[in-house]
Amino acid sequence: MIMPEKLSLSDFVSRRLHPMKVTISLLGHELDQNSDGDVTTINASLLGSVINTLELFVEDYERLLEKTTAAAPKQPAPAVERKFVGDDVKQ
Repeated sequence: MIMPEKLSLSDFVSRRLHPMKVTISLLGHELDQNSDGDVTTINASLLGSVINTLELFVEDYERLLEKTTAAAPKQPAPAVERKFVGDDVKQ
């Protein structure tokens, strides 16, 4: 999905909520209709579609975060003295 330059986090979430709600509803339906005790059967292509929908949401969200964090100035990490296991052992 191509992300517009000035898409805010709230715009992103509202745009992607509908497919997520449909996916949740679909999984709930499959769980109700195709369960036998603790075992649920789901068509492989249907499960693939669910995974693709979730991946799209995550990928788009990560791209949005990259753009958001790239705009914010980064501060250098404070210097930390590191000790390794065995540094205090005298030979």
